[in-house]
Amino acid sequence: MKTFPPKSLAFAAVLCLCAALSSCSLDGGYEQFFPQTQLGVVRYTADSVHWYIQNDDNLSLYPKNTSELQKAPENNARVLVVFNVLSEDRISDYDYVVALAYMVPVNVYDVISSSADTIAANPSDTLRNVESVWIGSHYLNVDYYFFYDAYPEKHEVSLLHDTTALRGKDVKLVLRHDGKGDRGESPRQNIVSFDLESLRDVVQADSAYITFEAECGDGVYRRGLSYKFKD
Repeated sequence: MKTFPPKSLAFAAVLCLCAALSSCSLDGGYEQFFPQTQLGVVRYTADSVHWYIQNDDNLSLYPKNTSELQKAPENNARVLVVFNVLSEDRISDYDYVVALAYMVPVNVYDVISSSADTIAANPSDTLRNVESVWIGSHYLNVDYYFFYDAYPEKHEVSLLHDTTALRGKDVKLVLRHDGKGDRGESPRQNIVSFDLESLRDVVQADSAYITFEAECGDGVYRRGLSYKFKD
């Protein structure tokens, strides 16, 4: 079973946002010997009562201790989960039975088409740094730090597609961070996901090579990634 990319301890910082993000926490009796952290999507079954988490490797995680949740998640919500695998024996249609420790909502946005002129006219507030960028399922995930004063929830990020840089399968995506005038000195870490399928109508191909850029304190962060559109 694949684990969350070991590129940072982002989940620890994200869990600190639990109260602000109305996350679900559990306080059951399951011992957390080998907790795993992964991104996934909540899927409800046909009865609209029971649900499971489909992780980015397309494996289904059935949470055994849902009765301990303070609030049931919404269908199709993207979440970051910390859990223990209780059994690798298949139960019904599920790949794994798990005990959830934490479940935190992750914001999902579409990629916004924009010209180079528009991007240049809207400079980004500098991020402290980008920890990692990776593709899971049909999402481009960004793990990043930013500076804040008193209201980190005011900060917004968006991913702009530079339409003038489109060359066949080559796509340039630029992350923009808007602090809404908040330029404090306290660092905060966050994860956000962008739906790459929103590029399907722009890229007339079955796959794309993405150049990702973001303005950071130590210069421009760049990363190249390949993505194949879903059938």
